Amino acid sequence: MGSRPRAQKQDMKTTQRYTWAGIESWFHCLVDLQHELVGRGGCPLVSLASALVEQDDIARAELITAFSTWEGHLLDGLTAMRDPGVLREDADASELTTATMASVQGGLLLTQVRRDPRQLRTALDAALDHLRSFETV
Repeated sequence: MGSRPRAQKQDMKTTQRYTWAGIESWFHCLVDLQHELVGRGGCPLVSLASALVEQDDIARAELITAFSTWEGHLLDGLTAMRDPGVLREDADASELTTATMASVQGGLLLTQVRRDPRQLRTALDAALDHLRSFETV
């Protein structure tokens, strides 16, 4: 994974997102990137949001679009996993996406503050456990 460009490392737009291995790979890529950055920078969208969301409605709308696009890739993947029975029928892909993205963002923030990528790893492990709790047996 170390030789791929950073943008590709974080990319959730591949067909792998429709598998557990794909989600795990995405999580690993996010953590690997934080190791490369030594926990610096956090999420650029969150940095923008915290600076602009209360002051600029146009910027807020653009940030909503950016987050929705990013979340949409995971939502599509989880929905696709529910349809063939990988996830239980009662799995709400939208709620699972929100919970997962909250884990990503919280983990990135803790990683940035503590300069410790293990913070993100821990958050993503918990997110994966939560997602897998909806896996069909």
